Amino acid sequence: MAIKLRGDTWWLDVQINGQRIRESLKTSDKREAQKAHDIRRGELWRVNVLKEKPNKTLGEAFDRWLLEKSHKRSIETDRLRIEILRPKIGSMKLANVTRSIVERHTQGAAPATRNRYRALLRAILRIAEREWEWIDKAPIIKAEQENNERKTFITREQADKLIAELPEHYRPAVRFALLTGLRKANVLNLRWGAVNLEAGTVVVAAEEAKGKRKIIVPLNSNAKFLLQAMPHREGKVFSLSSITEAAWKRACERAGITDFRFHDLRHTWASWHAMAGTPAQVLQELGGWQSYSMVERYVTFAPSHLAAAAEAVSL
Repeated sequence: MAIKLRGDTWWLDVQINGQRIRESLKTSDKREAQKAHDIRRGELWRVNVLKEKPNKTLGEAFDRWLLEKSHKRSIETDRLRIEILRPKIGSMKLANVTRSIVERHTQGAAPATRNRYRALLRAILRIAEREWEWIDKAPIIKAEQENNERKTFITREQADKLIAELPEHYRPAVRFALLTGLRKANVLNLRWGAVNLEAGTVVVAAEEAKGKRKIIVPLNSNAKFLLQAMPHREGKVFSLSSITEAAWKRACERAGITDFRFHDLRHTWASWHAMAGTPAQVLQELGGWQSYSMVERYVTFAPSHLAAAAEAVSL
């Protein structure tokens, strides 16, 4: 039998050169499983019968990664990064990919961004070596040192300009991120079932939270008004699967904002709170941070709070 369903997953089950081979195709979709089977059976024939090493390109590795990892929560992020990398190095043979080539094609961005691209390529090359047996040895790809003390934030005037320059269907999600401090994935994946407009809260389930702990997010009046104005009350709140990097960068450029990422909306929200005098412990709870050290960096934006504390001791 070519493919066989086991539980929710399809498996390859073939005879090659007198040897029975059974492998998970890592998908519950029968059509995708059949495509994966056809690709894998051809590979097994060439490797086991013809004794060839598959002469695959990085583009083919991208395709197989997207197929096998379709269950990943971050697969859409992988897809966007692959779309950027594919025109540059997608036609390159896997056997010819080196560390220097990877580094050369992940330049021009902040260290954190470069590291995300390198981590993706490292994972794909490793699985190509260890599971797919497409290459003899994956190159060693090292991460750069990152500056984790990033404090980038924008003013309210800059925020208004940025929102005005974004495509119209992006604006509600970006405004909501600024009003709640929610992370990008929690905004884009927010479903109406997690929203309680009467109580004025949004619930981020533990499995969707970065700290793996449920977060109850209170909505201010502007956030409630934004949600009340949305047209639907079922499924996802925002009809977006992603916000493209190109559209984001163009909007930032037109708004006169440099070196600003979507995640910096969260930094901006926290900075605005600190400058408004929100106590650090309250901000920690609002932002769902497990460690107070994550909040400390925003205290520097609240000189009036520090000044008030200084007045506690006088002569």
